[in-house]
Amino acid sequence: MTQTQPLATVPAVPAQIDEIVAWHSHIYFDEHTRHIAERLNEELQDRFKIWDYRWLDQTNGLHPTPMFRFAILKEDFERYVYWILEARQGLSVLLHAITENVYIDHSYLTLWFGQQLTLGLDSMREQEGRRLAGVPTPVNDVLLVGQQRHLAGTVRYRPGDDTYKTRDFPPRRQA
Repeated sequence: MTQTQPLATVPAVPAQIDEIVAWHSHIYFDEHTRHIAERLNEELQDRFKIWDYRWLDQTNGLHPTPMFRFAILKEDFERYVYWILEARQGLSVLLHAITENVYIDHSYLTLWFGQQLTLGLDSMREQEGRRLAGVPTPVNDVLLVGQQRHLAGTVRYRPGDDTYKTRDFPPRRQA
């Protein structure tokens, strides 16, 4: 019989913030606003060098509506914030840090533009509780990809592209 180690309590305010290596943005849409998301997808790639792209046409355990996400360089943070504030046309946008702690990134180091959506953070919170209890936890995949800033701007992404399905890092250059 295996005993499971109790989870540590995860504080609402983290004791420390790890180094921010890049930023992730999630742009949420539905069937009626997908055309806005598609336009934003094109415009942002004209203005910013992005990587770690994912387009989801359905909800998943973390994201309550369809969305697309991408990483941006730390030095583009301010310029991106100004741009997305004007360009989002009512869409909800999450901007969060990429650090070593995926739970803190999605729960504490966040900025929301528009309606704040409820994310499914339970598995991330449980993983953080295990980490705080001293249980070895897997390395955050998003951190690893976020550190690959050399990929920024190397691929032009289209709606439907999902680098996590292909695990093609970097994805093949599209014509």
